[in-house]
Amino acid sequence: MPTTPSDALPRHSMPRLADFIVRRRYLILAVALVATVLAGWRASKLQLRTDFSELLPEKDPAVVVLREMGKRIKGLSTLVVVIESPDPEANKKAVAEVVQRVKALNAPQIHDIEWGVQREQEFTRHNKYLYASVAQLEDAHDAIRREILKRKNPAYVDLGGPDSEPLGKKREQIDKQEKDLLGRFPEGYFALKDRSLYAVVVRVGESIFGEHAGEKIDQQVRKAVGQIDARALHPAMKIGFTGDIISGIEERKALEDDLVLATGICVTLVCLVIFLFYGRKRAVPFAVIPALMGVAFAMAFAQLAFGYLNAATAFMASIIIGNGINYAIVLMARYEEERRAGRDVRDAMAIAMGTTWGATAVASLGAAIAYGSLAITSFRGFTQFGYIGFVGMVLSWLATFTVLPALWATFDHRRADQAMPKIRGFALAAPLGRLTVRHPKLLAGLGLAITVAAIVPLRSYLRDPFEYDFRNLRNQRSRYSGAGKLSYKLDPIFGRSLSPSFILADDPSQAEEIRRVLREQDKKYNVVGDIKTVNDFLPGGPAVQQQKLEILASIRKLIDTNSKLLDDKERADVLAFRPPDDLKLLAPQDLPISIRRYFTESDGTIGRPVAYYAREGISIWNGHTLIKLAAVTQELRLADGKTVRSSGSPAIFAGMMNCILRDGPIATVASFLGVVLLVVLLTFRRGGGGLMILGTLVVGVLWMIGAAAIGHVRINFLNFIALPIAFGIGVDYAVNLQLRYRLEGPGRVEATVAATGGAVALASLTTIIGYAALLVADNKALRSFGLLSIIGEFACLAAALLIQPAVLHLLERRRGKSTPPPAALAPSAPDQAASAGGGSAAP
Repeated sequence: MPTTPSDALPRHSMPRLADFIVRRRYLILAVALVATVLAGWRASKLQLRTDFSELLPEKDPAVVVLREMGKRIKGLSTLVVVIESPDPEANKKAVAEVVQRVKALNAPQIHDIEWGVQREQEFTRHNKYLYASVAQLEDAHDAIRREILKRKNPAYVDLGGPDSEPLGKKREQIDKQEKDLLGRFPEGYFALKDRSLYAVVVRVGESIFGEHAGEKIDQQVRKAVGQIDARALHPAMKIGFTGDIISGIEERKALEDDLVLATGICVTLVCLVIFLFYGRKRAVPFAVIPALMGVAFAMAFAQLAFGYLNAATAFMASIIIGNGINYAIVLMARYEEERRAGRDVRDAMAIAMGTTWGATAVASLGAAIAYGSLAITSFRGFTQFGYIGFVGMVLSWLATFTVLPALWATFDHRRADQAMPKIRGFALAAPLGRLTVRHPKLLAGLGLAITVAAIVPLRSYLRDPFEYDFRNLRNQRSRYSGAGKLSYKLDPIFGRSLSPSFILADDPSQAEEIRRVLREQDKKYNVVGDIKTVNDFLPGGPAVQQQKLEILASIRKLIDTNSKLLDDKERADVLAFRPPDDLKLLAPQDLPISIRRYFTESDGTIGRPVAYYAREGISIWNGHTLIKLAAVTQELRLADGKTVRSSGSPAIFAGMMNCILRDGPIATVASFLGVVLLVVLLTFRRGGGGLMILGTLVVGVLWMIGAAAIGHVRINFLNFIALPIAFGIGVDYAVNLQLRYRLEGPGRVEATVAATGGAVALASLTTIIGYAALLVADNKALRSFGLLSIIGEFACLAAALLIQPAVLHLLERRRGKSTPPPAALAPSAPDQAASAGGGSAAP
């Protein structure tokens, strides 16, 4: 077919822009390449933060207090080296080597290395009499005195009674604490009772709330311990690593691995469907490059604006690719049709850009509304997602209308008179068009039935649709990793946690009152277990200790003065009870470091932290429990009117739930109202159709929510995003069909679906691929987001391509309109060029 002269181009074409791009194509591509490389370099500096506190607003009380606590409490992050073998002696030798090599690192970040309770045992052994009660010491004093009186006065008669137990019994009662400590830790080591497993705890001087705590130390410790020849100590010996530092690293690496895998899958599948749709290999880079540029620029923006990606934005690359490629799909479809009609590169480019820029701009605006509705919230999990998505969509669109035409001008060397095959994808929509006009009542009735079925379960579902299993919001792989399994093995040694939760007093004098208020507030929920202050580890207050010291001094004097009166056995019993000479009043700073570290702040102040644990028997992964713990511990009002605040996992989870409840509806309503305004403006001067578009969108969204209800998909901090996005992105399909229908005119429903169905379906498919890539994630929250978004895409697409045309056809029948068979549209026809506002239907 001969090339159409430039002056014969449709009035909506852009010949001047096409001429500029053809002339400056090398400059455009060079600038694009340099800009993309720079953006990629900047994006490579992005950090990945998986801590849930990164999702809350910076000024959220839970985050503010958490940061303050992180500054005040350090050195509680742990890296645990675990030695396993059936030979206890070999295990102890390995412990010694581990301790020696880790100490040799001389790393300033390491606060302490613990391999057992030797220091605690020595402290307990030396001060055990101070830890006895006053009554016990008085009984012991009386028992010693009776033994001496028997020797001094042979006529002395012991009348019996509870105080007349043998001195050995008294000593056994006082020694019980020391024996309990020895019994729990064989030979003073952190070891299981059968001594098949030993542990060395490395305390790292990072905030326990710091996400990147100890990564460098982890590498150094692994390298140092890796030099130990474990097999030489015992053939079956294994050395592993666990602890909260390892857990945090594993959590982040799992997300990083999933991110790379998901992005790779997304790009691969998108390239595949582009090839299958267009039937040309060269179509793949043409379509993908603008979207990849959008990703690079969006990630560079994220690095400049935020410096990191969080758990909600980690997979934005695949989402931007899936959505951002839609503009290139539309532009390329129209370009290829014009080339097939015999246009040269310049003219095909001018027509394609002129007749699709408005359509794709509408699609971009719809996506912008979707992401922008998230950006207006205060929840960082929503806000950052919204900003990054907005930038990615806008820049993908700009790259599509600058770089893609420059690529055509540079690399499309096909002659204008060369026979070119039809686009495969458009043939798929013809049967769909026939279905909608042949069975409109069936489709409309089916749509109504599905809508009713979707509405029925909503009443019970919407009462409480949220996810409360905290484990489903984290990566699952780390629970079953080597470190995760080792952590469970350590439970008999350390209990459920090496680090408690904390409430920080403003003054040590407030600690006991905080305990009292905490117990009072917990009466309603009964979720708090042990509550510890540094005073719990002292043998009483100064007055009580002084009283004990006086009794012990009297015992010491009694023994020293009279022990010679006793026989050898009696003397040995009495001397075994003799208190050390250097006993003194104990202050917090006299406690072993392993005890006082929990109550020592970064500036050296001791006594202000109050440690607490969840009650035994309740799950700390249960969201209901965490909300109750937050209600009990987050804010305590003291008798003097002062308020003490706390933070941690309970407060963060409760804060996330509050933000979702507050910001989720805001984002959803903003997205819907923005879409309504967009549709009204778009259809106001185009013969109406706004109600049909909005009705189709609402039906699609109802199907989406109903499917979630039927499938028991629980709402969490991430998949809530799918709802406002569904409004902004899903509306494009109904808009495409309705505006193309207005272009085709009455009686052309089948032609409308045939013309728009292929491009719309492909645009939706690439978006679905972007979301489907999230299904490979180990994190259940991300998987649920991907699943819910896919459901929303299918629902909105089905409503637009099946129900909407069926209803349009039924309305035509009611008005008495006939439906002629679809006719091939001339690609350059003036009325077809008028589809500039017609969304993806432009081809």
